[in-house]
Amino acid sequence: MIAHIEGKIDAKSESEEVVVIEAGGIGYEVHVPTPVLDQLPQEGEDCKLYIHTNFREEDGTTLYGFATIQDRDFFRLLLTVSGIGPKVGLGIMSGATVEEIAEAIVTEDLKTLTRMNGVGKKTAQRLVLELKDKVAKLRIMHHAKKQVKGDTASADAVDALVALGYSRQVASDAVARARDNFTAPPLVNELVVASLRYAAK
Repeated sequence: MIAHIEGKIDAKSESEEVVVIEAGGIGYEVHVPTPVLDQLPQEGEDCKLYIHTNFREEDGTTLYGFATIQDRDFFRLLLTVSGIGPKVGLGIMSGATVEEIAEAIVTEDLKTLTRMNGVGKKTAQRLVLELKDKVAKLRIMHHAKKQVKGDTASADAVDALVALGYSRQVASDAVARARDNFTAPPLVNELVVASLRYAAK
């Protein structure tokens, strides 16, 4: 199992969303979402991608690459949904950021989901049905880690919402969603007010 590939970019194909990375004298063809392809450096420069390996008897081994471990793991989560294979999963992650996809799933925003490549109404409904709870838990864990790293305003805002009667899970999710709307670090009271829009008892 390949966890990641680090090497020089040998070639890029925007039409096929493929990049070839040379590492250890071997050229690895890696399929990537459009945003990743757009952010990669020029040919001849170094890059690192986190890899998901897919094997099918008729196609052999196909590599899919992502900028972060979190993005790769989210791609793998998409593949657990019935009817979603790597091609559709890659199309979904080419159409929006992981945070935007997660937001659409948690809020049951079928309109946003059906705008993504390969996603019709039934597929969007399956995404919500099968992933809503899992994605909500992942988002809470992700934002909790960010708070531990020094975001004291978020931690204080969560405590304030808990004091108002909200569960810690609801408070954490509301604060995380509100925090993303600020371009500069907010004051605790500003964050609490903004978080109340997202909180539901």
